[in-house]
Amino acid sequence: MSTSVIKILNQQGWNYKLSHEGVSIRAPTKQDATNLAQSSGDALSETAAKIKGKVRIGWRGCKRPIEFFGWMASSEMPQSAEMADRLLAFDGAVFCSQLHLPVALLRRMVAAAENNLPVSIVRQDNYKQIIVNQPMVEMLQTPPEIATQRVMTRFWLPEVLAELEQRLRHESRFTWTYSGGLNEQTWAILTTQFEAFEVDSIWYRQGICLATPQPVPIPSGAYIPA
Repeated sequence: MSTSVIKILNQQGWNYKLSHEGVSIRAPTKQDATNLAQSSGDALSETAAKIKGKVRIGWRGCKRPIEFFGWMASSEMPQSAEMADRLLAFDGAVFCSQLHLPVALLRRMVAAAENNLPVSIVRQDNYKQIIVNQPMVEMLQTPPEIATQRVMTRFWLPEVLAELEQRLRHESRFTWTYSGGLNEQTWAILTTQFEAFEVDSIWYRQGICLATPQPVPIPSGAYIPA
């Protein structure tokens, strides 16, 4: 791990240990865990890649830790020979509405199925959410058949979506805290790691929710339909 991360982990209230799965970090509070994920996500992903495991950040009472995987640090993905078996092993854990699935997009589905955090993938040309994993279905409280047909502009404030689009043009991957719609009845504060990627000349954005959404009143001007 980087020197800056180790310096944080050596502070009072922090703890970490190594296992066959990777590195488990215990933060003093949920906010401390979120801050570490936001400030050092790239370093933690690189650590996961080096140890060929994962880095998990938890806290007291944590039910869904923040996790970083090696593929987040590079284009490293499952080999095609093992890809189908790995996806089948997670039957029912990932859902897709797109009929044509290039290998690179299928690999993203495998990674989403293996991730304990909520993951979604949206096509940038039509803003349609085409892939969600089971944790994302549970977070959205929406059946996958509906979640994978949504046009996501309805669940963003126009100015927030415009800021997201601008950041995606200048940064391929970043973590951002913002407000958005989970479903037609719920708006929340979200902390998400976004990544822009291209497959067969089509741009997509992947979102991994790093923290439990905090519900807030639906703001005026929201795209959520009545």
